[in-house]
Amino acid sequence: RPTMLEVSQRALSTVSVGLALCCVALGAWHLQNPSHFELFQSSAEARAPQQTTELSFLQTSSFVDQIYMYAGLAVDNKHETGFIAKEIRKHNYQTMVRLFTSLDDATFRAVLWDQSVHCLVWPPLVRYPGISETAKTDLRAYAAAGNNVVFLGNYVAVQFMNDVFGFQLTDDYQNGPYYRNDRNVRNTPFQFLPSRIEQASIETYAVKTRSLPPGGKSMLDTLGATVAFVVRYDLGTVCYIGYNYNTPFHADQWTRVLHCAIDM
Repeated sequence: RPTMLEVSQRALSTVSVGLALCCVALGAWHLQNPSHFELFQSSAEARAPQQTTELSFLQTSSFVDQIYMYAGLAVDNKHETGFIAKEIRKHNYQTMVRLFTSLDDATFRAVLWDQSVHCLVWPPLVRYPGISETAKTDLRAYAAAGNNVVFLGNYVAVQFMNDVFGFQLTDDYQNGPYYRNDRNVRNTPFQFLPSRIEQASIETYAVKTRSLPPGGKSMLDTLGATVAFVVRYDLGTVCYIGYNYNTPFHADQWTRVLHCAIDM
């Protein structure tokens, strides 16, 4: 008569053999029905929370770490320059905004030749800046070398862009809201903006979309008028935002527009 130990060992062996046969059968069934597992995986992925546009915006590549911004006599340093610098650094506190006040050839060239900074911001101009033809040539070379020049909003800035870069931009005015141009924003920071940006004040300065130069793309527009556009300039970019940031009304939306232009 077998002992209790022998009986237990036989039972354990029987269970082990049964489990092994089940695994073999399951493996063979999986080879014949792979779609079932793919369907299960797809269903699990479908149940995962969908990432929102806003989350995608926050998870994009890191923001630029340094920016030069003009703060000379041609801009409103009392009311606007400090506010715009603060808005640039909003949610990007590691970013250093370096101000320069002179447009004389030597000072401006030192700014443009700084290899550690690849973005130059012009706040809304209250008067046409005194700048030499040599400095204009240097600014064109800066953009063409792969850097980003961002102009903020009004028709003095539009005229300045025309004179420096040879554009033929024509000013326009259309009431908002302004709509994200989904055809043009793909693969740019602007794709993470809301589909609609409200008009913040009457001081929103648009440009006729049809007057954009070759390589120019509207990012926000309405009725043939663009308030945010990007022009590919050789290896670099020239950006325009037709707003002067003089009111906190809808400021968060327009701050995001500003960040998108700087991040081009």
